[in-house]
Amino acid sequence: MSLSTSSSSRGSQEQGGITTFQRMLSACSGSLINSLVATPFDVIRVRLQLQECVPASPSPLKSYPLPEINLPKLTTVGLGVKTCCRDVFSMPSSVDYCVASHFDECAVQQYSQRQLFSGTWDGFTKVSRNEGITALWRGLSPTLVMTIPSNVIYFVGYDHLRNAIPIQSSTLAPLIAGGFARMLSTTAVSPFELFRTRLQSVASSSQQSKSSRDAFLMTWDGVKVMVRTQGIGALWRGLTLTLWRDVPFSAVYWTGYEKSRQVLDRYNNGRTPGEAETFVQAFAAGAMSGSFAAFVTTPFDVGKTRRQVLRNRDPSMDGMLALLRKIAKEEGIPGLFRGLGPRMMKVSVSCAIMISFYEVGKHMSMRSNEKSLQSPTFSPHEQEDEILMASTAD
Repeated sequence: MSLSTSSSSRGSQEQGGITTFQRMLSACSGSLINSLVATPFDVIRVRLQLQECVPASPSPLKSYPLPEINLPKLTTVGLGVKTCCRDVFSMPSSVDYCVASHFDECAVQQYSQRQLFSGTWDGFTKVSRNEGITALWRGLSPTLVMTIPSNVIYFVGYDHLRNAIPIQSSTLAPLIAGGFARMLSTTAVSPFELFRTRLQSVASSSQQSKSSRDAFLMTWDGVKVMVRTQGIGALWRGLTLTLWRDVPFSAVYWTGYEKSRQVLDRYNNGRTPGEAETFVQAFAAGAMSGSFAAFVTTPFDVGKTRRQVLRNRDPSMDGMLALLRKIAKEEGIPGLFRGLGPRMMKVSVSCAIMISFYEVGKHMSMRSNEKSLQSPTFSPHEQEDEILMASTAD
């Protein structure tokens, strides 16, 4: 009996002996490991996608002379790259101007370079150096709160929908089931997604690098103000844009995954693979299909991130196509694929880890159930009853 999710007889193969609770446990274990590994890539992706729409350096920098105070240039007092005019001689944070009569243009330029990322590795390096290594896991708490229930709904829902759809096509069935399962899970966790995206976009834009606690409180206060001024519906801001990204992604991903498993299953020669083989095959299929799906849907991901983080609403930009046209016009086609590198890395690793642990978890659950059914404490009649109960538990 194959554990592959790729054949048209998947329902009769998988449902036997695997309960919904066991599927949920498999999804939870994969979510936990996946979140720890993938969060740093997500932080860099968000920063890259936002650095063209959110000024990285103090802008505009206006000089307001103060004749009664003789302020030296920054280089003369050895303040270094970590400080610029706005860092040292600033008005309250709500005012974007510098009160220094003189400031070092070089230091301001270096400050801007410190905030801008030229690529994925450059982002890892600068965030670690300027904000601390823990900043790469900024947003981990809401990520765990979001991804565990989301993946439980997503993966368990996909299995049920995949088995319930009266379509034998190995292409249409996963495409439809994947899209609907993602729609349900995305709608359920959309407020957590908005909070996490805003939290990860917080950078060291004033005085000194913010601690994780400061960034969390700042984001929390911002969300509360948003709800108070715009209503509870604002928590689902960007949901339509998220669905534009996630539904096509899931449809492409699951179709590619099951097709890949069909190819890899040929090497099993009809035998049931062990846990190690299941892990490797699922990992490879998940990484390949996830990378391709991430590439195809990156423009939608850019649009979603921009819409969720921008605080001043522009009604004309609520539509995905209008927003993408605006980005393409102002930044060119490369602007639509900003953050593609870390997104593909994160998604490929995330999909590979999640699906491999999910498949191995189901494999182990099935073997455990089979051993319990073969226990001598069960009579043949009791074994038949147990098999029937397990197959109908879902």
